[in-house]
Amino acid sequence: MSDYQKLILDRVKGRINEWLETLKQKAPELLLTRQWRIVWPGGFKQGQNTMPVITSCKDGEYLIGEIQLVLPPSLELDLEAVELVLKEEPYKGTGKVQSVPSINDPLDLLNDLVAGINSFLSGMPLQPMAMPDSEHHSVIAPLKVQPLSGQPTVLSDQHVALKEQIAKSPHLPEWFKSIESKDVAQAVLSKLAEGYAQYNLRKGYTTPLSEYFEDYTEVLLKQNKLHQHCPYKGRGVEMDYQGHCKEAFCSKKPHNAPCPVPHLRFGALEPS
Repeated sequence: MSDYQKLILDRVKGRINEWLETLKQKAPELLLTRQWRIVWPGGFKQGQNTMPVITSCKDGEYLIGEIQLVLPPSLELDLEAVELVLKEEPYKGTGKVQSVPSINDPLDLLNDLVAGINSFLSGMPLQPMAMPDSEHHSVIAPLKVQPLSGQPTVLSDQHVALKEQIAKSPHLPEWFKSIESKDVAQAVLSKLAEGYAQYNLRKGYTTPLSEYFEDYTEVLLKQNKLHQHCPYKGRGVEMDYQGHCKEAFCSKKPHNAPCPVPHLRFGALEPS
């Protein structure tokens, strides 16, 4: 789906930008913003697909166009069949507001992380131990690690060393740093150490912690277990695939650039 999104976006963005500038001159009282977005479907389907193109104005969201396309049974996209219909009217969406469900029980957080690591590791092929192919990789001794739902069986000194290495790492993810409960943080740290040991075994060499955190964070995002939290707004916010915040009229949001303010926290943005 992400490939289709990029192809469609590249095809229509020039015309959308031109039309938006025309609307801003035509109706300056609306205070239209240039931070427009496409409301993508949950998945493309056979037949007619319609995607609203909206931006923000002083009264809320404003519809500036619709992307229309028809997909054959093969679901193969024909870019020549993608049509942009220009609009200029208030946007009537679903009326649903994004909210972040609270995690009342710290164990929910830990269970989500354990399930995420298990899923993450199960999808990796197991590589035989081999000599490193670069100076950045070093051979590790095999470590016996139980599934993450059980107690760690890594030798205690190795396990403690891994925990200390992770805790002191400058690449430690923001979503881990945001865990408020010390007990949960220590339990999560233990699971991360087990996961890192298994990750290295499956790779066949010792990988940088930055790579492990990056790969695992990407999996958590795909599983909808993380959300972008904005400390300025004091709540979760939506970001597009380019890292641009979708909030309207925010003084912290840079123009047409990724916003550096939000950071990842546990939980998922869901319709309230």
